[in-house]
Amino acid sequence: MFVYIAYRDLMQYYSENSGLGGVLSNHDQRFYSVKDDLYMLVFDGQSYAVSKAAAEKFIEEVRSKCGEEHLGFFPLIASLNGKNTAAVVEMCPDNGQYYYYDMDDEVLLEMLKDLKSGSDGPMSRREEINYCYPNPKLPDDFDLKLICHQIYTGPDNTPVSVVRSSFPDKETSLVRVSDGNISAQTREGNNILNYDVPSDILPFINERVRELCREPAEAYVEAGNRESFIKFGKADERIFTDPDKTLQLIRDIASKSTLVSTEKLDESKFYHIGNGGFFPGAFGAFAGGGVQQQVINTPSAETDNGPKCPFCGALCGANKFCTECGAKLKD
Repeated sequence: MFVYIAYRDLMQYYSENSGLGGVLSNHDQRFYSVKDDLYMLVFDGQSYAVSKAAAEKFIEEVRSKCGEEHLGFFPLIASLNGKNTAAVVEMCPDNGQYYYYDMDDEVLLEMLKDLKSGSDGPMSRREEINYCYPNPKLPDDFDLKLICHQIYTGPDNTPVSVVRSSFPDKETSLVRVSDGNISAQTREGNNILNYDVPSDILPFINERVRELCREPAEAYVEAGNRESFIKFGKADERIFTDPDKTLQLIRDIASKSTLVSTEKLDESKFYHIGNGGFFPGAFGAFAGGGVQQQVINTPSAETDNGPKCPFCGALCGANKFCTECGAKLKD
């Protein structure tokens, strides 16, 4: 069941959503379900873990103070009943249908404050990431889908375009299992090596995966560092694993496989990845609230036409940020 319960400043909310550029910051004082039986409270920009028992009690109390449910949506207007604040109560049971409830916003605000006071205190960013992305237990009989070793791109608020332009990923390696077919991909410099993996080594692969998952890694990774994970099952559950050991496993699998093709890495793919087709410049890449800034302290190369970005090669003129990839240039 998905739950989103929030006290909202309407003027701030609609002003923010109508602005151009940047990553939106959510200023709601909000309680919501991260996933099944995992709940979080965000109050004044700080995150708090909420136990299942406390969450279920809070949801029940909110429901008792709400009006009847309706199949509508939160009204898209700049004020509600002459007020600039409102309660937002959304719930989606397992049937996939969203229901909305009316509630007094001041009552809800006090309830959210009480929920915060009963918590163990705010979480650090590391604690928040690890809380939201816990490692499940690998079943004895699992259906392997993917083994991946790559540059960190999430989970976080940092847009993929910012991470990729600041730390272009030239070393993604993986093993993919689909409908009985197994393929692998490794990197050598700017070359991508593709392999056909014999199906009879799947037991070997699965045993090595079990070894990796006995000591899983945390979800939190600093931007620019490597992360590794395996995916399995119909729901594509993910377990984070040790990057060095995971990369070694992928290489071991490749050594037992047949090389079928080698291709040059197209670096443009890593410098022009945007969110939904948006190409972030200086403002788009760095102005959003909650975004990790990837500051590049490398001087730009000088050309006859002005400074040139050392990462994507774009001419930057007198700009302090690259207008193409968003990298910050040294003053």
